This record gives sequence, C-alpha cells and structure tokens, in this order.
Amino acid sequence: MKLWLAFIVVSLAFLVILDIILGIEGKSADIILRNPIAVFIAIILSATAAWLVWKGLIKQPFRRFSDNMKRFTEDGSDSRRDQYQKGEYGKLAASYKEMSAELDFLRSELKRSKDYLDGILESTSDLIITVSPDDKIISINAGAEEALGYQRQEVIGKPIQMLFVDPRDREKALRKMGPTDNIANYNTRFLTKDGQIKHVLNTISRVRDHSGNILFTIGISKDITEEKRLQIELIQSQRYAAIGQVFTGIQHSMKNMLNACKGGAYMVRLGLKKDDREMFTEGWEIVQEGISRLTDMSMAMLKYVREWKPKFEQVQIGDILSEIDRVIKKTAENKGIEFKLNLPPDLLPLTCDARMVHSVVMDIVSNAMDACTWKEYPKGESAKVEVGAYTSHDNQRMIIEIHDNGCGMTDDVKQNIFTPFFSTKSKSGTGLGLAITSRMIESHNGKIDVDSEPKEGTTFRIVLPRDATT
Repeated sequence: MKLWLAFIVVSLAFLVILDIILGIEGKSADIILRNPIAVFIAIILSATAAWLVWKGLIKQPFRRFSDNMKRFTEDGSDSRRDQYQKGEYGKLAASYKEMSAELDFLRSELKRSKDYLDGILESTSDLIITVSPDDKIISINAGAEEALGYQRQEVIGKPIQMLFVDPRDREKALRKMGPTDNIANYNTRFLTKDGQIKHVLNTISRVRDHSGNILFTIGISKDITEEKRLQIELIQSQRYAAIGQVFTGIQHSMKNMLNACKGGAYMVRLGLKKDDREMFTEGWEIVQEGISRLTDMSMAMLKYVREWKPKFEQVQIGDILSEIDRVIKKTAENKGIEFKLNLPPDLLPLTCDARMVHSVVMDIVSNAMDACTWKEYPKGESAKVEVGAYTSHDNQRMIIEIHDNGCGMTDDVKQNIFTPFFSTKSKSGTGLGLAITSRMIESHNGKIDVDSEPKEGTTFRIVLPRDATT
C-alpha cells in the first residue's frame, strides 16, 4: 500500500513539474493533462523513480539482511551485522544483533550440554540403548558396542529383540512396568554378535512428550556376567564345604556310636565266655542303645535332606502353642521346671504350615528344658521355661519367643547350633534337630534369632511373615 502511495505521489510530482515547465513556456496546464503522451511520460518516469527507490533503499538492504540471516542459521557466522548500524535500518539491525548474540550464546550452551551428555553416555561401561515405539533400535553407546560386539550401524533400525537370548524377555519386562513407565534391575540375558551370552540387570524407562505420547524407551543395562560366574563358583565351593562338613559330622557321630556298639559287643562276648549274665545284659543294652542312635541319626538325615514344602493354611498361633502347653506341662513338672505360656488376647491369624511350626516350637522347648536340667540353681531360683507370641508393630510378622533360664551358651556354641551334626548332647543328640528346625522356618521365609549368655539362659526368637505365601 505504501509503495502504491509513493507511486501516485511521484506521478503527480512529475505532472506538476511538467506544468510548471510548460507554463513558463506559455502553455496551459489543462492542455498538458489532456495530452496522453505527457501523461504517459509522467507515468513512465514515476514508475522508474519508484523502482529505483525500491531497489536502492528497500530490496538490496533486505536481500543482504536475508542472506546474512541464512548464513547465520546455517553455520552461525555473521560478519556483516555492523553494516546495518547506520541508516534507516539501524533499529532493525540493532535488534537483530541482540538476537543473534543471544542465539550465539544459546547455541554454544546447547553444544556444551550436548557434549557433556554425550561424554557421560560414551564413557560409561553400562549398555545404554534407545528404542522407538515400534521396537526399532535408535541408538547404542560405546559400552553397548564393546559388550555386544556390534557396531552402531549394524543394529540401528533393527528390532531390539535381536539382542535378547529370549526375545520374549523384553515383552515381559514392559508388561511389568505398569503405570510408572519404568522397571529397575530386571534380570535378563543378551546375545552378543559372536553368540556369547551376557547376563545383565536391565532398567527400562519410557520417555513421553507433553501429550503423553511415547517418544522412545531407554534401557540402561549392567553386565553382571562375571558376577554370575563368581556367584556360581562361590555356591559350588559352599556346597563342597557343606558336603565335607556333613561327612565329617556323619563320620564323627557314627564313630562314637559304633565305638559304643563295639564296647557293648565286647561285653556281650566276655559275659558269654565267663557266663556272666549281668555283664552280658549290660553289654547288650549298650549295643541296643547304639543301634537305636544310629537309626535315629539315619532318620534325622533323611528328614534334613528332604525338600520341605509347607502346606499353608490360616491358623491361630494361640491354638498351636496351647496344644504344646497341654502336652509339655506335665513333663516339665516332673523335671521340676515351671512352664508358662504368655499369649495376648488379640493375636492376629497366621498363614503357615501348622505341623511344621508345632514341630519347631516343640523341639526348641525340649532343648530349653534340657538346658534347665543341666544347670545347678542357687537358692531362691528355680528352672523356668516361658513361651509367648506377639505381632510386629506393622502387623506383618509373627514373633514366637521361647525363653529359659538354663545353662545358656557360649558364643562358639551359639554360632554353631544350626550346623548339621553339631550337638551339645554327647550321649543322645544327633546334631540335626536345630538344623532341621532352621530349614523348616526358612521354608516359611522366616528366620530364627538367638540370644544367650552362659549360666543366664537363652531366648529363641522365631520370626515368621504373617502370610508366607506372598
């Protein structure tokens, strides 16, 4: 609009100039205006003037300005910004200069941030892989290249499933994400380019835009292949050590029992030879006792090595402990031991194998009573065994306590009481009782804690989850 206005003004100006010139020569302006040739000349001259104005004052500066902007956006260079500091484009040039300086700064900050992040991604030994929503690999870092043996160009654009030993593992991990859009430390296996298997802990996260659309998923995996190998070696060495310990215990126990049998058999032979019935009877009783102990030990060994599979049901722990109280109380009285059961009225139910829990508590109570019989009590003190139960503060665990004021245990004994074939009952113990109880509690995802002081007594604390099935 402004250009057309300038064009009209320039045309009128030329007409006025012609009118003045011709007026000086004595010709009428009306005649000039009615002369089409004069009008045409005025239009041509005004158009030429307008074009020169447009080209010189507007088009060329804007073209230089546009070229400079294009150069800046392509490579960041702008060597002509100072050319616009004068003239009618000074304000525009000043604004442009400020903008380009700010863009220079932002460009350098962006490059610095990109270099920083690239440095982190490339320097870590973890495997970092980004995947598109259609399961195509977008990028991998140097750690992934080194661990898997692939170059980036070999895997980018390929399905991510190609890196898994079992391609279904990725789908399983994604299903476990839920609404959090991430899953941490998912144990899986990757397949390298040369066919080796890498055990990894995989953490996967979805990245979304502001609208909630999935942009990509990023997986950060830690290679734990070496840790797995060392763990297997450790387990094997522990198994070998346990086997050696078991054989040592069996040999020691059997040697003592067989020596007793040999001694009894010698007395039997000597009694027969001398016709000494009393010696014969004593020797035979020793032989029978040895045979009985060997039988008990073999049965206990079978019980220890069996695979414990609890039969879970919801029970009231008070009912189990009340049954033990009914069974054991008379035996305790006969041994001069005061047996006491402490149960709060509001105990919550427990999901467990009732027979196993009954067996565990009964075995520990029997040991507690034995510990009381081995102690000589001073005046004013008598043997006591107390059994109680209560729930944890968060109501998630059931705690059963068996306390006695018997002979107690040294630290060495306390550390070995759950070891197979370790026994403080030199004549009657197989050394497998507490080892079996420990396995029963472990099958419930529970544990047994022990507090004991020599000559002061012992407290066994059985800790069970209230629902061992979860």
